[in-house]
Amino acid sequence: MEENNKKAYLQVGSIRLYNIVVNYDGNEIYRGKVEDAPEEIRQLKYSKVNISNEIVCEVYSECQ
Repeated sequence: MEENNKKAYLQVGSIRLYNIVVNYDGNEIYRGKVEDAPEEIRQLKYSKVNISNEIVCEVYSECQ
């Protein structure tokens, strides 16, 4: 995906009852239950989600 074509979708906090990993600009910033994440993490809008044993949310600063 090209840098200038990234889109933001829903907030990370809209995902419920799952363990998640949040990567911000390629760096892991949170791992755990959505409900236990700090409010500033839950407010981030994800651009990509990968689902395996856990949900990995890719977040990009340019989309916030």
